[in-house]
Amino acid sequence: MKNKIVLFSTIVFSFSFAILATIYLAWLLYPLEISGLDLTALSGLSSERILLNFHHLMDYLTNPFSWTLAMPDLPSSTNGLHHFAQVKLLFHLVQFLFFLSLPGFVCYLKEIFGKGFGRLYRRIFFGLAVCPFLLFLFVFFIGFDQFFVLFHQVLFVGDSTWLFDPAHDPVILILPEVFFLHCFLVFFFLYELTCLVFAWGGKKRKD
Repeated sequence: MKNKIVLFSTIVFSFSFAILATIYLAWLLYPLEISGLDLTALSGLSSERILLNFHHLMDYLTNPFSWTLAMPDLPSSTNGLHHFAQVKLLFHLVQFLFFLSLPGFVCYLKEIFGKGFGRLYRRIFFGLAVCPFLLFLFVFFIGFDQFFVLFHQVLFVGDSTWLFDPAHDPVILILPEVFFLHCFLVFFFLYELTCLVFAWGGKKRKD
């Protein structure tokens, strides 16, 4: 029973780690998006102002002590604020799951993975590693734009406030769909890497 809890905690940790790492890497890599996607032309703001507004948004979304969103150059509609409030709660949920599963993950590293017993769970982690490829094929066939819509419809059932109008929520001009595509790719890479490390690293240790 204990091993099952530890294994489940490790899976939850791997998933939440990949999400959080993607979020914070997006924060660090966003300057490259500004130049690569020519966001200055799309938004009419300088690179410095775009980055400042993005930092305000990310601080609001990730900081559990920040509950008011006020970007200096980009006003938000009531619907826009509502959507970001929902996203913030999801981010905090992932943070909570990360810390909740951390002790179980540490136990897995010490008692199972570190002692060479990770091989017992190789099939599970290989199976988890296959899932992103199946999703990738699904996205390939329907297109990322359709997947993006479906993704929001699943996360925010019956809520269409995520459909931003640039006239009322100009922040969407500095968050184009391609930016989110890059975030998804980073997440899949990190998640895949984590699963494969546990899968291949689970080989029996030689004495």
